[in-house]
Amino acid sequence: MNPKTDEHIATLAVRIRRSDRKAFDDFFRMLYPGLIRFAQGYTRDNTTAYDVVQDAFVNVWQRRDQIDEKQSLRSYMYTTVKNLSLNAIRKDAALTIDTDLTNELQSNHNINPIEESDQKDLSELFTYWISQLPDRRREVFELSRYDGLSHEEIAEVMNLSPKTVNNHIVLALKTLKDHYQQYKENRK
Repeated sequence: MNPKTDEHIATLAVRIRRSDRKAFDDFFRMLYPGLIRFAQGYTRDNTTAYDVVQDAFVNVWQRRDQIDEKQSLRSYMYTTVKNLSLNAIRKDAALTIDTDLTNELQSNHNINPIEESDQKDLSELFTYWISQLPDRRREVFELSRYDGLSHEEIAEVMNLSPKTVNNHIVLALKTLKDHYQQYKENRK
C-alpha cells in the first residue's frame, strides 16, 4: 500500500469520526471501486456486491463515533465487506433448492429418477439435511455447490487448506448420500 494513501485515509478517519460528510464522500470515492471488485469476488453477483458495499459504508457512517483512529479504516472496510458478502452468500444459499445436488447424487450413484411430485419433497429434504451438517462443513459445502467457489477460493475465504475443504465436501456428500439411501429404504 502507498504510505501517503494510508496517511490520507487515517486523516479521513479522524474527520469522519467528527461527522465530516466531505471526508466521508472522499473516503467513499477512494475505496468504492476496489470494494466492489472485492465483493464481486465473493458474491459472484454485481447487484449483491453493490448492496454489500453500500451496506458497509452505511455501517461506517452510522458507527462513525466508534471509529478507532489507531486502526486502519481501510482494513475495517474490507473485513466488513467480506463478512457481509459471506452473509449474503449464506442467505442466498438458504433460499436456493439444490436440484444440482439431487441430479449429481442420482447420476453418480445410479439412483433411479424420482417422480416429479416427489421432487419438491426431496429437494426440501436435501435442504434440511444440508442445514443439519456441522457449521464449517455446511459452509464449505454451500460455498462449493451453491456459489461455485473452487476449493482454493473456499480455502482462502475460510482460512482452511484446500485439502481440508475437499475433506469437508466429501464428508458432506457422504452424509447426504446416506440420508438419501435411508430415505429410499423407508419409502419401500
